[in-house]
Amino acid sequence: METAIVSLICIALIVFGGMTMSQGFLTSVDSTSAGLEEISNRGEDIMRTELATGNATMQSATQLQVNLENGGQTKLASFDKWDLIIQYYDTTQSYQVVWLPYTEGTPGTNEWTVAGIYLNGQPEAFEPDIFNPKEELRIEANLSPPVGDNTTNLVVISTPNGIPASIPFEN
Repeated sequence: METAIVSLICIALIVFGGMTMSQGFLTSVDSTSAGLEEISNRGEDIMRTELATGNATMQSATQLQVNLENGGQTKLASFDKWDLIIQYYDTTQSYQVVWLPYTEGTPGTNEWTVAGIYLNGQPEAFEPDIFNPKEELRIEANLSPPVGDNTTNLVVISTPNGIPASIPFEN
């Protein structure tokens, strides 16, 4: 009789331990598959994103205008999470590399903003403030110190999912 009670306790402990181990295994498999799905979705998002390089022109010694086209299939927004890096020579021929933060409205010193989003030359009407496929994005940046004359420079723009576009410009 004593052996039967000990045997029942041992069997109960084995069943409880097995269930606990299988629960831990299923939880780890579930979190791993969720992570793989997230990686796959991010990879698909990156593959569907493309910035067709446009042009960059100096409107004045401190005002840069950049035009980009969304050549991919992904809608882009959250401009405050974009990166805008400008490499240029200033009026003293010193090499400047500047990361500019996004601002809404008129850009201050060393800031950039979205001046407009256009479709076929017309201001967008569908989904305002979202850079849809085939639309053109106009960016305005205010640089300090001013860009030097007769210099070749570069602006690099990167979306939140890491897709870059590089556009050379001259002053």
